[in-house]
Amino acid sequence: MKPALTHRHALFLDLDGTLLDLALTPADVEVPPGLGSLLTGLAAQRNGALAILSGRTLVDIDAVTGAILPAGAEHGFLLRDATGTITRPVAQSANRPEWCAALEQAALAMPGVAIELKTYTLVAHFRQAPERGPELRAMIEAMITGDPSVELLGAHMAWEIRPKGAGKGSALHWFMRHRPFADKIPVFVGDDVTDEAAIDAAKALGGIGLHVARDFGGETKSVRAWLNEVRMNGEG
Repeated sequence: MKPALTHRHALFLDLDGTLLDLALTPADVEVPPGLGSLLTGLAAQRNGALAILSGRTLVDIDAVTGAILPAGAEHGFLLRDATGTITRPVAQSANRPEWCAALEQAALAMPGVAIELKTYTLVAHFRQAPERGPELRAMIEAMITGDPSVELLGAHMAWEIRPKGAGKGSALHWFMRHRPFADKIPVFVGDDVTDEAAIDAAKALGGIGLHVARDFGGETKSVRAWLNEVRMNGEG
C-alpha cells in the first residue's frame, strides 16, 4: 500500500526509471503527457517543496520536466534551490580531458558504446552493447586507479566516473536544510543503485524512501499514477 501524503511532505523524485521509462539513450526517452503539470501541481501543493534528483544535467532536467524546479543534477553535484541559485558542493570535476579522450577512443572500437560528458561526471553507456560492460569497467578502473578523489559508480547499463564528496543522499540532506523543504517530511522515490543513498537519507530524517522495483512493481506508470492520486486528493 502506497503511503498517503500531505502538504507537509517534501517530494524528491528521480527521473529515468522512476518517472520516465528507460530508453536506449537518455535522448530517446518519451516524456509522458502531462508530466510537467503533474510536477508543478505537486510543487504548488507543498509551497514549492519538490525537487528532482537525477543523474541528468540541469538543462536535460528542465527539458524533460518543462519547468524550472529545484534540482540536484548530475547525482547532486549541481544543486539549484527554490530561488534558482546554484550551489556546487564539490569543486573538482571527474570530466578530465585525458579520460574523455581515452574513453572516446575506446568507444570508436566498440559499436553501441556512447560516452557522455557532463560538468562533473563522465559516463560510458553500453545499453546498446551490453557485452562491453565488463571490458569498459576494467578499462575505467585501471584508468582511475591511484586517484582517490574520484569513484566509479554503476548505473543502468552505464559506468559513471564521479568525484567523491557528493551524491543524491547528500543532496537530499542539503535541500532539507533550506526553505521550502526545511521542517517538512522528506519522501524520495528512485529506482537505481545511485538512488539508495537518497532512500536511506529520507528514512534517516524521519521520512519515506521508496524504490520503484520494491514498492511500485517496477512500473514507472505506477509511480505517476500514485503521484496523480497525491495531487488529486486535495491534501497533496
